[in-house]
Amino acid sequence: MRLSTRLFSLLLIACLSVGVVAWTSHSTSAAPSSQDGDTPTPTDTLIPTDTPTATITPTPTITPTKPAVRTEITFPTSTDITFGFLRIEGTALIDNYRSYQLHIAPANSESWSWIAGGYGTVRDYALTIFDTQQLADGFYDLRLRSINVFGNYNESFVRGFEIRNTDPPTPTPEPPRDPLLTPLPTVSPLETPTPTPTPVSESFVPGGQGIYAPGNGAVLKSVQQVVGAANGRQGKRFLRYEIYLSKAGMDDWQWLYASQQQYFDSVIYRLDTSRVANGTYDLRLRIVYQDSNYDEYFVRDLTIENDPALAASGPTLRLTQPTSGSLLVGQVDIRGTLLHPRLARWELYWSPADGRPDVQRDWLLLFTGDYQVLDNLIARLDLGQVSPGRYDVRVRMVQQDGNYEDAFIRRLLVALPTPTPPPSVHR
Repeated sequence: MRLSTRLFSLLLIACLSVGVVAWTSHSTSAAPSSQDGDTPTPTDTLIPTDTPTATITPTPTITPTKPAVRTEITFPTSTDITFGFLRIEGTALIDNYRSYQLHIAPANSESWSWIAGGYGTVRDYALTIFDTQQLADGFYDLRLRSINVFGNYNESFVRGFEIRNTDPPTPTPEPPRDPLLTPLPTVSPLETPTPTPTPVSESFVPGGQGIYAPGNGAVLKSVQQVVGAANGRQGKRFLRYEIYLSKAGMDDWQWLYASQQQYFDSVIYRLDTSRVANGTYDLRLRIVYQDSNYDEYFVRDLTIENDPALAASGPTLRLTQPTSGSLLVGQVDIRGTLLHPRLARWELYWSPADGRPDVQRDWLLLFTGDYQVLDNLIARLDLGQVSPGRYDVRVRMVQQDGNYEDAFIRRLLVALPTPTPPPSVHR
């Protein structure tokens, strides 16, 4: 009995031990250590992709275009102090352009006086070269007017620039240089013009550059057209041309004119001999290239022979050819004298002689010029396309202050040329 009880106790203890071990083992498997396991990742979570960024297209900045039709004075400006010869620069341009006029007035006075004018368009270049010594020192306004064929115009002003000839401004001196600290800059050889060899023909190269007319030894009166070619050549890019005059054989060259326009066998300058004393002169054409080298051409021993009494007679407006009532056929030369110390320009018109007063008639402008004429050719008219009939010619001499004087040739009879008889038939 006692043995059975002990045996039963042992069996009961064994069963309880097996149960505890089994329960402990199950618990350990169901709760693993946090140090040994991985955090589970849900399999149904979406992996985000890159969010598209909106591309912003920049708005281009529009560069303002300077209007093609404009009237502008670019030099001088209202802050400039000027003296001596003043180069007035700017642009004269308008739709249906006809001409420009340049005036000057004491500052804020609106009392305008003529300086210069012209019929060619000017784009960012010299409008005129004005001698400021003709005016008293002080402040002045400039007015540029571009006029179209209908008589309308645009204007540009420069207000309050100063003319000061008695006490002109002096250049600001440069600070002294320490050659040990600031060495002098090396001068580019391009800044020292070096003449290239002059062609064998010193007046012109046949078919090329140079002065074609007048020729060596020519006698000049009144206004002489200088005909030539001023342009670039192979390997030399054209910059400008310059014209000079000197007493014959003296090489004392006085500047007359310069231009950046290229010409080919055309009028490159009009020499007004009335502004020069009678005598013998040399003429020089210098063609300057962009590398500062240049070529030169010369016309030697030009004789200026103007009537000294006529040149000293003062302002003169006289028409000598043709005379009133003349019969005109083919071509006709209008000759006379146009002389004034403050000449701005002259204008040549004509109109049918219909008996109406001059102020009521429609005068047709034929020619204009800004130079003096001393008993010489003013204009040559081609009458081939003119209807036969009576005509009057008017020449107006305009002064720099805008005043003018008129001269007339009356009742010129234009006739058809006599037809050339056909050749006789030879039998």
